[in-house]
Amino acid sequence: MVFAVGCGDEEVATTPTTATGEPPTKREFISEADRICFSADSQIEAAADDLALAEREPPPAEVRRIVLGVVVPALETEVRAIGSLGAPRGDEAAVEEILAATERGIAQIEAEPEAVLEGPPPALRQAGRLARAYGSQECGIRPAG
Repeated sequence: MVFAVGCGDEEVATTPTTATGEPPTKREFISEADRICFSADSQIEAAADDLALAEREPPPAEVRRIVLGVVVPALETEVRAIGSLGAPRGDEAAVEEILAATERGIAQIEAEPEAVLEGPPPALRQAGRLARAYGSQECGIRPAG
């Protein structure tokens, strides 16, 4: 069983968010985004563990409950938190692309929650590739368990 985790779509804050009043540096942004992703990923992985520890294939209603009640809200929280960081100067388009791909992934999960048992939706795989290419160590797709 694989659960998708990553970053999502939200308007990227254009107002400075650092103590100096400047947009974050790429290093600061990645560090904070990774912290946010790690926190949300922990929630998602705990939910995935609950399903994986079942002695039999979980019923579709249980999968839907966990996916829609834990996974989707955790990803949406990531989106808002990362979007509020403000993108590093010159990297706005790259950050927006990662967030947009994740938002599409969230929509794909909401449309077919049970499909996460087969793996992450295509848009979340794309978001993960983009996040890793940008330098993230925590935002992206990881198997649960």
